Amino acid sequence: MSRLEELIQTLCPDGVEFLPLGKLCVSLSKGTLTQDRLNGTFRYPVINSGREYYGRYSKYNNDGNALVIASRGEYAGFISYISEKFWAGGLCYPYRSKNEDKVQTKFIFYVLKNSEQKIMDSLVARGSIPALNKADIDKFPIPLPPLRVQEEIVRILDTFSGVVTELEAEQA
Repeated sequence: MSRLEELIQTLCPDGVEFLPLGKLCVSLSKGTLTQDRLNGTFRYPVINSGREYYGRYSKYNNDGNALVIASRGEYAGFISYISEKFWAGGLCYPYRSKNEDKVQTKFIFYVLKNSEQKIMDSLVARGSIPALNKADIDKFPIPLPPLRVQEEIVRILDTFSGVVTELEAEQA
């Protein structure tokens, strides 16, 4: 039996509670920037409605340890995690856990990332410009295993992500 299975069996044998994202997280600051205000030499990454950074800016409006969900455009519903200070643009929903002692932001990120395709398929309205309504994503259910279980899940997935990144770098 793996360490994770042992923790789950010991700490939550009867399952876990689920709460909506909006009850577990606080919405973070965001603001609109035009492309001409960005510069590749600036310190802080800007995330907006895409899979990649939009550019770099001289100021930040968030401290990091945040998850960001693209709200408009081709990548509406795409979920990112940002550990460093950053600028959140107007076309995304940045969040952080209200209480890291109850639920870790990075754990919530991994739950949402695992459900990313479901979110894109069921919550993103596909009109002329795809859009994700904040009220809909705020209702998305997040499981609440004990903190030790969350920490182990984050540790495993961080390790796996690191290995994937190394393999991709070797192939480049």
